[in-house]
Amino acid sequence: MRITGILIIFFILNISNVFAQSNYYWLFFKNETSLNSETKRLCNKFNGKIRLVGKSKWFNAAFVNIYDIKTLNKISKSKSILKIEKSKNYHKSKQLVNTDTSNFYYTKKQLGILGLEKFHQKGFTGKNITLALFDAGFYRVDSLLAFDSLRKRNGILATKDFVENNSNVYNDDSHGMYVLSIISGYVKDSLQGAAPGVNYLLARTEDVSSEKHLEEFNWIKALEWADSIGVDIIHSSLGYSVFDTLQGDYSYNDMDGESTIITRAAQMAFKRGIFITNSAGNEGAKKWKYITAPCDGKDVLCVGAVDSNLVKSNFSSFGPSSDGRVKPDVMAMGTLVTIAGTNNEIKRGNGTSFSGPLIAGFVACLKQKYPNISNTILLEAIRKSGSLYNYPSDSMGYGIPDILRADSIIQKKLEIKNQIYQNQEIIIFPNPAKDRFVIKSALKIKTIEIFDIYGKRVLVLKNNETVNIEKLTSDNYSLKITCFNGFSIYKRLVKI
Repeated sequence: MRITGILIIFFILNISNVFAQSNYYWLFFKNETSLNSETKRLCNKFNGKIRLVGKSKWFNAAFVNIYDIKTLNKISKSKSILKIEKSKNYHKSKQLVNTDTSNFYYTKKQLGILGLEKFHQKGFTGKNITLALFDAGFYRVDSLLAFDSLRKRNGILATKDFVENNSNVYNDDSHGMYVLSIISGYVKDSLQGAAPGVNYLLARTEDVSSEKHLEEFNWIKALEWADSIGVDIIHSSLGYSVFDTLQGDYSYNDMDGESTIITRAAQMAFKRGIFITNSAGNEGAKKWKYITAPCDGKDVLCVGAVDSNLVKSNFSSFGPSSDGRVKPDVMAMGTLVTIAGTNNEIKRGNGTSFSGPLIAGFVACLKQKYPNISNTILLEAIRKSGSLYNYPSDSMGYGIPDILRADSIIQKKLEIKNQIYQNQEIIIFPNPAKDRFVIKSALKIKTIEIFDIYGKRVLVLKNNETVNIEKLTSDNYSLKITCFNGFSIYKRLVKI
């Protein structure tokens, strides 16, 4: 009886501990002005029953740990709260790094099947493009020989450890180092990166030994950090799928591009002009099987893996998204990929974590050639350049993209667009604007619509040449101008 009693007590204490650890929530506020003041008020009012982890400007939300259901119910009745979402528990895809050494054949192969070597020869290596990497650490990137050329040109613009809240990302996990070496590593006759000219923001968002709830918050804060500095592309090789259904977490049905908060954040970033690439995940031979968040995003370029014979790697996650869209989007070599080792050796690795960076570099090279192209056109061109574009599958998506084919698609698109715009050019100035801006157009304007970063229409005007924006808050906006002949165009507007 005593043993049974001890076991019951242990079980109750253990369940209580799990309950306390798992009760992370997102508190979404109705008004932007409520974020700081209301978060402070709620934390003071329920002192000892709620812990603030941090805040997200993009979501106008606070990420908190609430210790009991009564407190949660009371907070939910606050007039300032729009909604409350429970944080979910994520399972991460693991990568396998082989101990055997590599040779230059594999480096040339992983670049060659995408057409990257030929594109490099044309002078496009990702120069002047800023790419942010989110990962678990970038071990010894500050000293390894594979990154000598990157360091000499001061290619790392900023670093941030969101786990330890400091700027040192070089003493932790090596996963991000492997990823970086695929894009910009260089060792003569051994390793050549997919985009050796790219500049970087390196963010550590994951602690491999800690609870997973904080990772979604770190990931979102890293997005906001990268956006505040200025970034063209964000790549993450960390896929998240949910396995703990006992806590009411996500299922495959939630891989619909709208449910997981990480996917929603990625979509927000795309709307702000940031191109998003992400590894599909290594769940293909496991019970989960499917792609992982944020790869279900409608505008997230999801990358699966093939071997050197262009056959799908058995571990690469399957699509489609739960609402039936083609996923993964494209494939790249993810079996026996050449990577830098932690002791200045060259290794080979398996995983979509290693196919994803090849496509991130692919995007960077195209962006160098077309710095002003819209991400929507770029995303469409990459998908259309896939070897299976006309008959996509749940295992290979649109297939293996070809950068020379994507280049040709973009050129044709721009030629058509230039012909349309030749007599229909619309100019807005000044931009950035403080109180008002002017629209100059050869066509008669019918309506002007302004949307915020969340896609909400905040202003509608008719037939105005000068637009007053005094009442708008300082931020990025999307401007839709529609003319009486039916022609419409979107412009980016910055309110300062």
